[in-house]
Formats: sequence, structure tokens, C-alpha cells
Amino acid sequence: MKPILIVGGGIAGLQAANILHQNNTDFILFEKQASVGGRVSSTKKDGFILDRGFQVLQTSYPEVQRSLDLSKLQLHFFESGAKVKDQLFFNPLRRPFDLFTFDILTFKDVFSLAKIWFRLQGEVPALDGNKQTTQELIESYTFSNRFKNEFLIPFFQGVFLQETLTQPASLFFYYMQQFLYGNAAIPTGGMQAIPDQMASSLPTDKLKLNQEIVAISPTSVTLKSGEIIEGDAVILAVDLPVAAKILGLQTPQTLASRTFYFSAKKAEKEPALLRLVGEQHLLHFTCLTDVNPELAPKGKALYSATSLQGSSEEEVKVALEKQLPGQKLTFIHSFDIPHSLQKVEAYETVKNAANGIVLAGDYLEFPSLQGALHSGSKAAEEILARS
Repeated sequence: MKPILIVGGGIAGLQAANILHQNNTDFILFEKQASVGGRVSSTKKDGFILDRGFQVLQTSYPEVQRSLDLSKLQLHFFESGAKVKDQLFFNPLRRPFDLFTFDILTFKDVFSLAKIWFRLQGEVPALDGNKQTTQELIESYTFSNRFKNEFLIPFFQGVFLQETLTQPASLFFYYMQQFLYGNAAIPTGGMQAIPDQMASSLPTDKLKLNQEIVAISPTSVTLKSGEIIEGDAVILAVDLPVAAKILGLQTPQTLASRTFYFSAKKAEKEPALLRLVGEQHLLHFTCLTDVNPELAPKGKALYSATSLQGSSEEEVKVALEKQLPGQKLTFIHSFDIPHSLQKVEAYETVKNAANGIVLAGDYLEFPSLQGALHSGSKAAEEILARS
């Protein structure tokens, strides 16, 4: 029996590999980079641990709870809420009395939030087939302009990495449920700790790093060197644009962002919250060392700032220093992420071109760690069902 060939060592590929390994099914995983993780990865620079883009682990995702040993990740948790200008907005389910101290909230806002809360009771599907967009959904409620424009829209612009919220309304409800009832966290070692944990359960000789795949068929892969590897089946577990390229298709439209990291002298600790700005060069930022002090050298603060505008380092630095009066920032590194997230339902042409190749990736579900893990599980289960 030949091995199952997995192309891509991101979360979906690692999940597929783990399911196959647990079921005593031989596999080989090929990864173009020198380490596993794909978009969920971290790098070290000058004593700082920098994630590839602003990322968090939502602990309430069902696949996260099933697939990861959260205790070994040594998680550091965000407060449940956000900071808007100088005001703190905490999760009303955990700090209900704080709701009345948030002066951008009107009675209409509280009433609309209550309606949404009732909608979140029970199972909430991430995708329900409804074509209503998140922007249309928000407009359908009687939110005040201030709450809508200063909190709700900037918050979901950061979630979806979109200025216009065209992702499905069902995703709005799904993510709201996760934010209200779950916890957002960062592992001690950064987000790279997640794929590293997943890879640690696999035989090292089955992980082929620094191996670029240039062509595939339902039962073989072709390496950049020209070598052809035969298998019983192939799982293509790469990002949507990479999958399209390998299959000879045009690159589909995706959502882009830039994340900048700055350091400063450690200041007085504040609540570990995402800070919403919503300006041209600064969508949101956070002091990551308020969440996880292990991400920076002792005595240093680490700030992450996200822009959707293709802004320069200096433009983001000026915008961030306006939010942090008195702090002198030093630029560390930035990540251009041209394919940060995929648009839901952007996979149809890739799916139609697969022709017997099994696909895996969050673009098949919805953009999230949950989507990546679940798609990896489904791909492995499809292979196992054939035997």
C-alpha cells in the first residue's frame, strides 16, 4: 500500500496527517517552508516573538478543544472586550454592570445587543446559506451611529480584514457567539506553538520540509526537483491562492493586511484588550506584552498594529504614537500578508478543478482555526472511508 501524500504543512495539513496517523494509515507530508504552520507561524527577532500577523487562539472552537492540548500551550488570555478611544468595553455577559458605564451606548444599542444575544442561544452555524452580508445585518438593527461606527464596524473590520463587511451575516453571529462565550489567547511561545504541538505527534521522517510541489494528480506529486512521488491519494492542504496556482487556475481574490510590530519601554500594565482605532493607517492595535510578557525581552513592551491600507512603517508609527502619547516606539518588523483571509465561497473554481484530489483548508469552511482543523479532519476521513 502506498502512502497518502499531503501537500502543505499548515493547520489543515497537520490535522489530516494526525487523523491518518491515529488510524495507522501511512502518509508523507510535504511543506515548502523550513517549518510547519503556514499562516499560523511565528518568528524570533532581537529577543521578540512575532506572530505572522495579529492572531489569537479562540479556545471555544469545538475542533480546538478536540485537537489541541491547551494546557501544554501555556495560554495567556485577553480580557473579553475591547478599548475604544479612552473607553473600555467589556463583555457584558461577564461584567454586566460595566455596560452602563460605556457612554457611547444608547438604550437602542443595548436593546439591539439583547436581540443579538437571544439569537445566539443554541447552535449557531457559521454558514447558513443566507446571502445577507454582515454590513447589511448591522444596518438592519437600530444601533446608534456612534456605537456602530466607533465600535461594531471597526471590530468586525479587524475580524474579517475588510473595510466593507461583505462576509456572510451568519459569520457575524458565529463569531459573536465565540467572543461572548469563549476566550481569546496566545500561547507562551507565540502562535507557532500550535503547529509545533500538532507536528510533535507525527513521525519526523514523514515530514518533508523545504519541499516545493509544482504539480499534482490524484495519486502523485511532482517536486520542484522533477522527482515524482506516487501515493494512494493526494490531499492538497494549502491556501486558496496556492491551490489555484498548483491546479493551473487564476489566483482568486483574497483579503490582505499588513501587521507592524513596535517596541517601547515597558509601561504600566493595562487591561489586555484589543484597541479599536479605525483610521486610515491603523485599524487596531494591542500591547501584546499586556497579554503575554514572554513575547518580549524583560523591560520591553511589544505592540502589534494592523493596517488594511498598504500603509508605510512611518505612517503606522505616527498613527500609533498618537494613540500612545509619551511612548517612544522602535520599529521591529512588519509582515505583508496578501492572502490573510479568503472570501467565503471563493473556492468553487478550485473545487471544480480538483478532479479526485482531496482538498483541505479553511477556505472550504470559513476563515478560522476551526475551519482549518475541521477541513483537515474531513479530508482525512474521506481518505479513510475509501479503504
